[in-house]
Formats: sequence, C-alpha cells, structure tokens
Amino acid sequence: MASWVRRMDSRPVLPQEMPVLSMLDSYVSRAGERWHMPGHKGRRPEFGDFLHWSYDVTEIDEMLQTPNPVERSEELMARSYGADRTWYSVAGATLPVLAGMLAAFPPGATVWVDRTMHRSVFGALVLGGYQVKWLYPSLVQAGLTLPVAKAPPAWEEARGIVLTRPTYDGIAADIAPIIAACHAANGVVMVDEAHGSHWMVSPYPVSALQLGADVVAHGVHKTQDALTQTGLLHIQGHRVMADEVDRWWRVLATTSPSYLLLASLDRLQWARRQPHYAERWRAAAEAALVLREDLAAAGWVIWQAWAERQGYAADPLRLTVMGPGSAVEARVKRVGRVEKTTQDSCTFLLSPGQNFDALKEALGPAPLVPSPQALNPMPYPALETAMSIRDAWLHPGRWVPLRDAVGLVAKDALTPYPPGVPVAVAGEVLTRNIVDWLLDWHAAGRAVIQGVKPQGDDLWVWVVEA
Repeated sequence: MASWVRRMDSRPVLPQEMPVLSMLDSYVSRAGERWHMPGHKGRRPEFGDFLHWSYDVTEIDEMLQTPNPVERSEELMARSYGADRTWYSVAGATLPVLAGMLAAFPPGATVWVDRTMHRSVFGALVLGGYQVKWLYPSLVQAGLTLPVAKAPPAWEEARGIVLTRPTYDGIAADIAPIIAACHAANGVVMVDEAHGSHWMVSPYPVSALQLGADVVAHGVHKTQDALTQTGLLHIQGHRVMADEVDRWWRVLATTSPSYLLLASLDRLQWARRQPHYAERWRAAAEAALVLREDLAAAGWVIWQAWAERQGYAADPLRLTVMGPGSAVEARVKRVGRVEKTTQDSCTFLLSPGQNFDALKEALGPAPLVPSPQALNPMPYPALETAMSIRDAWLHPGRWVPLRDAVGLVAKDALTPYPPGVPVAVAGEVLTRNIVDWLLDWHAAGRAVIQGVKPQGDDLWVWVVEA
C-alpha cells in the first residue's frame, strides 16, 4: 500500500480496508509500459496537471451565465474538430452514442446498424425501440473484423445508418460513398468513432466529420490526454437539431458532472488548438509505422498492415500482432501491459511520448507464428431474430445455464469486454456455435462477458420466458 495512505494514528491502512486504492497502487507499482487505454498512459499531461481536490465542486456561480464556461469550452472544442456543435460527456462515449442516436432517429424508426456496434448502441436500440436492419462486416478466423465498407442494398423505409468506425483494432473503411448514398435517401448518418478522436492529420485515417457524417461520437480518453470517462458528441449540417440533442442530454446525463473531468476536456481543447499538437501526433504515427515495418521485417504478421493490403486504412497507433495471444502477452508482460488478446492476436494501443523501442525489444527477434487459418475469411455469425430488441428486453425472463440455452431467445446482449461488441443481442435465438464460443472464451479467461453470471461452476444466461 502507498505510504501516503495511513490511519490518523499512523498505523498503516490494510489493503482490505481500501481495496480499490490497494488495487490501483499495486497496478501502478508493477505495470510498466501501458499499451492500453486510457491515452494519457498514466503520465503527467504535456501542458500541465489539473487534478486538485479543490476543483471537485458542484455549485459555481459562473455556471448560471449564458453561455457558461463549459459551453464556451465546448465551442472551442467544436472549432478544433470543425463541428457545428459539441457536447462534453462525463460518461465516456456511451452518453454521446445514446443521445446522438435518440436525437437523430425518431422512436420506433427503422435503422441500418453495423453489427460490430458497441454495447452503447445496443442501449440506444432498446431505449428507442428501433426496428433494426443489420449490416454484417467481413470476419477472419482469428476473430478480428474488418469494417463495413458498402452501403446497404436498399434504404427503403430506413431513416438512416449507424456505423462503428474504426474497429477496435483501428481499421477504417472509406465511408464517404455510404454517407452520400444515405444523404441521397434523406437519411441521417451516425458514426461511433470512439477510437478515432485523435485523427486530425495524415497518416491517420480521415475523420467521419471530415467525410460528412451528421453525428459523431468520440471517446477521447481512449487515445488522447484526457481522464477516463470523458467523451464528446458532435453534430454538423441540418439533419439533426441541436435542441433535440439538448433534450435527450438532459434526460440521460448526470445533473452533477465532475468538474475534474470537465477540466480534463477543457485542457484538451486548448491543447488541440496549439500549433505543435498535430505535429506531435504526426511524429508519433511516423515512429509507430517504423516500428511496424521493423516487426514485419523480423517476421511478425501485423493485422493493420494486412488490412491495408486489402484496401482499408489503419490507425498507425494501433498495433495487433498475429500469433497466440496469451504467449505474446506473456513475452511482453515483464515490460508492460497490453490492451487485448485473442487466441490468435495481441493488441497494443500506442500514444505520443511512449517508448516504442521497449515494445520492440520485449517482443524480441523471434516472431510467434499465427495459425495457418488465422487470416482465412469466415461468415459473420448471423443469428435468427425471434422478436424485436425492445420486446425481448421488456418480456419476462428466466436464468438458465448457458450450456442449456441453445434454441432459446436472449433477453440481454451477450458482450465480451474487450472489445465490447455483442455476439448476440436481445431477441436473437442462441445457437450451439455461439454458446460454445462463449463457454470457450470464458474458460480461457480472456475477458469479462456482460449478460452472463457465474453460478458455481456454470455460466448462466438470461433468456425470454416461453
């Protein structure tokens, strides 16, 4: 336990008395390099710290002004992104996704949705009672997805589209043709760009805002120097009303936002407008691309480089090496911590100011080889829909062992974290393949699975009562 955590009588505080602080202190002391979120990597921000206990307040007279200081800061942030209007979230990208979708599409509307959606999109589908038409991406046997790259075959009665860009591993498609097609059909384009808030210069992919999307959500803590739980919602153009966003924001957002988180966003908008900010990110991208080339030359298979050869764009600061994920993680664990592992991959999130040589040395000159089938294409598992998402959510349910759930209808989304992409959503019929995959994922200890709960030696799942 850290020396500063002590009792008033000078006796040390026992770990079980402050379990969260104990966990954090232990992690900081052993973590080493952080190749994972949040983007600040535990370092003091370049432009100074702001974490003063005295800043943690709830009532300030200046907030009664019109515009108030937060609104003025949001205007400056919008200017840095080229948006018409920006909102600050202290609930990550989840609040922007929820409010953005509910403002963009009337309740009950039909919407095209990228199946690699984050769990937050699922929440909006429940609240809005939307009728969903799925867009399925390409998938390889390693379990990694490529982004949706084509417009729906027909818009029909759909009011628009919700896309996830980039993928968790930083892969992005050119969605300009999709945006143009949607706008030609008088639809609205909403993009969950949670992992792309730092895209502002080459060689990064072009942001969805620059490509013309109407609504864009960002999770700035994922990549930039901002505290965890900070996010942004942007709108541009005439298709989504700011008043409608305000209305949903008042319903969904906390009435007591943390001013420490708001201060983190305020510092970020200032930093983004400094002359050398973009150059700092460009330099980091160029260094990361050199790292990628060096690893490829040594024999490592890099997912982002493979995706680029298929015609996609890739974030230079995402690095996914193919190979047995647990073995790759074990190789680098003495130096730092990774973001995500699968059976055939290991993902690192890089940031400006990090020591890329440390990662190169930790991986070593002898590459770990992926399975021969890892990059083979496979169909995305499309499940049968038995009822709408909202109807399943509201229908009575019961808990059953996951291994006995084949043929039953899910009442909640089943979502491994990371990456937070549901493998099944409410209203879908669970198949043997999905059940076995979830059981294998859990047995390997790769991630938490939301929507299931352990009972003794079994996992249980919530299903719709017949």
